[in-house]
Amino acid sequence: MYTYKDFATGKIRKTRGKFSGWTRPTGLLKARYAIFSNPGGDVLVPEYLLTAETKERIAPNITTA
Repeated sequence: MYTYKDFATGKIRKTRGKFSGWTRPTGLLKARYAIFSNPGGDVLVPEYLLTAETKERIAPNITTA
């Protein structure tokens, strides 16, 4: 399970999706987005909202799309 900070509320949220990679840097902040695949679809979370534990957990899987 991976965790991230909710942008609107600041609360910690969870996703059970499987980490499947990163997007290219995009948007006004040129941020990468972590892609978590679920059976119902993908969840994209900006790198700056990932918790430290999640960053550590996906560090060995760092790849750029």
